[in-house]
Amino acid sequence: MRIFTTMIMILVSSCLMAQSYTELFVEGEKHLKANDYSKAAQLFKQVIEKDSANRYNEYAYSNLAFAQWQSGEGDSAIDSYTKALRYNPESAQIMQQRARLYLEQEKNDSALADYNRVLSIEPRNSHALFMRAYIYGERKEYERAYSDYNTLLAIEPANNDARLSLALLYHRAGRLNDALMLLGLLIDGNPQNAEFYYARSNVEREEGLTVLAIMDIEKATVLAPNNAQYHIAHAQLLLAQGEKRAARAALDRAVAAGQQRATLSEMYKECNTN
Repeated sequence: MRIFTTMIMILVSSCLMAQSYTELFVEGEKHLKANDYSKAAQLFKQVIEKDSANRYNEYAYSNLAFAQWQSGEGDSAIDSYTKALRYNPESAQIMQQRARLYLEQEKNDSALADYNRVLSIEPRNSHALFMRAYIYGERKEYERAYSDYNTLLAIEPANNDARLSLALLYHRAGRLNDALMLLGLLIDGNPQNAEFYYARSNVEREEGLTVLAIMDIEKATVLAPNNAQYHIAHAQLLLAQGEKRAARAALDRAVAAGQQRATLSEMYKECNTN
């Protein structure tokens, strides 16, 4: 029995050694699709070792990077994407993936360099425009961010994510009237979208338009009653108006929606003060 087992192991080992580049690649893809990232990474490393000069290593390295990324190995994934680009320096897709990883690691300068390169290859790449605008906003380079959002909206006029992000950028930049105007247009076109009411409520609160802010946040809580964040924002506005009983009820709704009561202890105390 021991000899039989040993023979089987030798045969299996021989079969694995005999696997071709393509067979290993296909097997690696199967493990990727099955979310077995550790095994997938192992197989794609074998693919690359099988033929280091193969031009399809662009895809092997890219798949390896994705497996590493999903396994929490961010630095290794960046290295693999970089190696993939050696086989195809003009691959906007790979650069875009590496940029997302850089952002995840808060390496915004490196991400910006990649998105700049992507857009030099694909000027109408909506994802790259959106993310570059986000980075410019974080850097307070507002004019460049506005330009990217507006370019994106010229390409995709119905892109509400871009419109909302632009409105929030106006808010951050102190262009409150522009933010309110754009949010009003979003709400007119999407009257059942709670997020837009919530965003406008925040701008109105900053403008000192507390009554309008309360009306908008109440609409948001009606449309999305299970969103604890909206109920907390409602409570904050009510407390600012001195409506402590109503604020406490809003906090209770936040807890019912899943917010941990302990995190709201200070607000509850404020509701109970005379």
